[in-house]
Amino acid sequence: MKMAYWCLLLLAISGCGDGAPQTEFGSLKSVERYRDDLEMIIVEANAIEQELWERAVGSTGRATGQNLAPVYQELKPRLVALIVDLDDIAVPHKLLETHDELRSALGLRLEASDLVIAGWTTEQQQGYDEAQLLYADAEKKVDEANALLAAVSEVLLEVDIALAEAEGRTLVG
Repeated sequence: MKMAYWCLLLLAISGCGDGAPQTEFGSLKSVERYRDDLEMIIVEANAIEQELWERAVGSTGRATGQNLAPVYQELKPRLVALIVDLDDIAVPHKLLETHDELRSALGLRLEASDLVIAGWTTEQQQGYDEAQLLYADAEKKVDEANALLAAVSEVLLEVDIALAEAEGRTLVG
């Protein structure tokens, strides 16, 4: 018991006052690394979303099961890989909740894609009325994901401001 106390005390002392620059979200180095790793995921997530809308909705401006399902099917492995990559990132403790929200948002998008794919299969076999509930649920999940992503974006802006301040620069925006 005494040894455990000394180990904890030593750990606490070694983490304090080491002179490493800090932000409100954690050490400058760990937050920068997290933000850099996360940026690659955000860029890919945006690319997936952009490709979905360009290919599936296109000039018609209408998203249907028929035009969404095949594109979702093709893009699904990229979305799954993105979630795996997100799970592999080292997350500063104070950003765990935000990270979980981002993961939830990507998970909701994945669920929505599965619902659209199932909806299109149902629509072909049983008709649109039977598929409508699946499409409505998919739309609800996309809306939930978008709400989470808006909240994540707000926190990431705060992170970017904190990083800039810790590095002695400002963000113009």
